[in-house]
Amino acid sequence: MPSSTSFPPSSSERALEVHHLTGPASAPIIFEIEIFVARGETLLVLGPIQSGKSMLMRHLVGLECAASGTIAVDGEAFDPTKPEDKALRRLRSRVGVLFEGSALLRRISVLENVELPLLEHEHSSRAHARDAARELLAEVGIQVDDDTMPVQLGRAGQRRVALARALALKPRLMLLDEPTLGLDSPAAHEFDETLHAVQKKYDFGIVIFSHEIRHAYTPANQIDVLAGGRIVARGTRESLLRSDDPVIHGLLHRRERE
Repeated sequence: MPSSTSFPPSSSERALEVHHLTGPASAPIIFEIEIFVARGETLLVLGPIQSGKSMLMRHLVGLECAASGTIAVDGEAFDPTKPEDKALRRLRSRVGVLFEGSALLRRISVLENVELPLLEHEHSSRAHARDAARELLAEVGIQVDDDTMPVQLGRAGQRRVALARALALKPRLMLLDEPTLGLDSPAAHEFDETLHAVQKKYDFGIVIFSHEIRHAYTPANQIDVLAGGRIVARGTRESLLRSDDPVIHGLLHRRERE
């Protein structure tokens, strides 16, 4: 396990705590993962393609069965080796997720996409869910008609809709997989600003999973470098830039070559 340049947050402040996570159970590709994220802070999990980032995120929301380890969100633990429906439902009510590519449902409207978590988890009335969805969309800079479909928005707009949907249940933790992949530089910068504005308002922890070095140059309290399914380094951007490890050097200095 790499040495850390910061101390873990106290248990009352932890949005996410992961110990000895290895998985999936059928054929592990991530090994002995340890993560601590405080509410209001941002962790960047940086790694090359196929380093295990997406698999790690899937374990954190119970989409994969782990071989070993423990996971706690907002102080409540669940067993990732034997995920139970009730525990997963509680977990997912506390975690907002933005999958790579937004993962919006194409056959329903933008508003209906944002309403879904409220209808399914909070059993809100349709009218209340519609009003809340409009407010959430406005908060991320999106205004749409009742019948606007996801396909009518550009890629940047779809990412913002996915962010609004992830905010619907007022999560304690937000997980984002390659959130700005495919966006041009201005759109990516605007998304970053929106994300951190809502984080400041709602005080949730953020974990960003990405191979894009640009995220190391945005506000992140800590960077974990994932390679070969293991966290091989941990620190701030400044401390990692001084590393002579070839994997870390290749990731963090790629920006200078692009």
